[in-house]
Amino acid sequence: MEKKQTIGIDLGGTKFHVGIVSEQNEIIGETQRYSSRHAKSADELLDSLANGVLETLDINGKTLSDIGGVGIGSPGPLDPYSGKILNTLNLKVFRNFPLKRKLEKKLGISVFVDNDANCFALGEQRGGEARGKKHVMAITLGTGFGFALIINGEILHGATGTATEIARIPYLDGEYEDFISGRGLAKMYKNLSGKTKKPEDIGEGALHGDAFCIETFAEFGSHLAMTLVPLVSAFDPEILVVGGSIAANWEYFSPALEETLRPYLFEPIRKNLIIAKSQLGECATIVGAAGLIHSKFSI
Repeated sequence: MEKKQTIGIDLGGTKFHVGIVSEQNEIIGETQRYSSRHAKSADELLDSLANGVLETLDINGKTLSDIGGVGIGSPGPLDPYSGKILNTLNLKVFRNFPLKRKLEKKLGISVFVDNDANCFALGEQRGGEARGKKHVMAITLGTGFGFALIINGEILHGATGTATEIARIPYLDGEYEDFISGRGLAKMYKNLSGKTKKPEDIGEGALHGDAFCIETFAEFGSHLAMTLVPLVSAFDPEILVVGGSIAANWEYFSPALEETLRPYLFEPIRKNLIIAKSQLGECATIVGAAGLIHSKFSI
């Protein structure tokens, strides 16, 4: 019997989210959330991941024998070729940790690991807003700034597997992530209002008509556009998909993103480019991570 169902894991610094994904790139049954924040060692977090997989299968009436493999979307940088987590800031216990090899040994099935932004892009391309597109640019806006490219249907990894790790590219008086992130949003709000707000509270304020919050998102959208001008111009994607927690405020920053970005683009790109909010939301990374197995094998 062919095993078409796979497990996808969205691994973050505070929690991880596990789901079973069908061959049609749809979540099957219930997904489960687990804490990663309190793990004191790599082995402790590894055990949590393995137990999370087994529990998710059990809750949905399945076993490891029903599954073709496990895919993990993890904060980078990492080596997707070996499945080793490198010097990531968000998962300190997993620094320089051979996650693929260790989890395969524990579960006895194939495991693949890739950057969480890459998995987000793959999820949207397989089952979301970018379905059927071969040239996809995807960004995630949250605590940090994630970026991914699919070119001719394949994730761009580069020679070392760390292509598209662009958060530290110099921009104005800092780096991309100093502006295009939750902390960047909070800093813009403080500069405009003289007050302090958390990113989620800025979104709430915009919803209730707070002028400073609305202006903050407009400024954020303009900065996002300027960081993307050279990238969109260089890679000519069919679609730019935007996800992450800040994307919940799409209506407040997307007009400035569109209005600032498009005038700088070469006319064919300007006319062809679709700019869209993620369709799958928080499930995109799970779907994309599970899709890593389908990308490697005909299972």
